[in-house]
Amino acid sequence: MSARWVKWASAAAYVVMLALGWRYPLLGTLVFAFMGAFVLLGGRKKWCASACPRGSFLDVVWSKLSPRRQAPKWLSSWKFYGVALSTFLILFGTQLLLAHRAGGLDARSLGFIFWRMCVISSLVALPLGLWANHRTWCSFCPVGKLIRL
Repeated sequence: MSARWVKWASAAAYVVMLALGWRYPLLGTLVFAFMGAFVLLGGRKKWCASACPRGSFLDVVWSKLSPRRQAPKWLSSWKFYGVALSTFLILFGTQLLLAHRAGGLDARSLGFIFWRMCVISSLVALPLGLWANHRTWCSFCPVGKLIRL
């Protein structure tokens, strides 16, 4: 399987998950499970480069719209990453707590949380790609940074 095919398939998965995840929340769970399996099977370094659904979408589609300006250095600083990660974890933890209080955590509720986190982070990633470089989000993506630690 070529890297180009993986990138296109992954970008398509991103679009499908964003479009249908609210109706079929298990799609969010599947994307999260795919990431976990990929990383556990030794694809840590390749996840961000070719298998990450958002990164693939940003490469395949958003790169055509991006002005390809260099992002400010502070966006890739560890200090900014700490703020971004803290915000991400607070949002994620709050949603887990609310779902637990509302009736428990199952694959469906977790999938909806993963979908919602993807939507929220896409609302940051997509405008950044139109403002600077299409992959600006990747410089402080919480998942990518945690995988590389």
